[in-house]
Amino acid sequence: MIRFLVKFASVLCIGFALMPGTATAGWIAISNDTNQTVVVQESITVNGQVRRCKPIKLAPGEVLREFQPSGGTKKLAILESGLFGKQLFTGDLTWKEDTAFSIHKETDKVKVTDSATLAAKAKSPMKPTTEKKPK
Repeated sequence: MIRFLVKFASVLCIGFALMPGTATAGWIAISNDTNQTVVVQESITVNGQVRRCKPIKLAPGEVLREFQPSGGTKKLAILESGLFGKQLFTGDLTWKEDTAFSIHKETDKVKVTDSATLAAKAKSPMKPTTEKKPK
């Protein structure tokens, strides 16, 4: 009986040692930080052909959340809402674990950046401006 328990314990230890590491998975959040309604549409490649997924309309301040079982990259298009909405942004989003992205405007261009990058830009020291007081 003791031999059986020793063998069983050793098999369990070997099994746990050979298990693959945990994969990173998490939530992706895409928030609309513009003052207009936009349409978010993902594109995937199937058998060498690009296919567009279901478009999702986001009002100002709304957030789209989805769970991804592992890190990766997705192709994303941001369009104006409406029947013939013009394309505002096209690009890839890359993530490893829980990530929040922000759709925002920078000098009349719509950009999508992760929230960590935006926070770092906001904290970066700006040049001191000298204001002239009117006489």
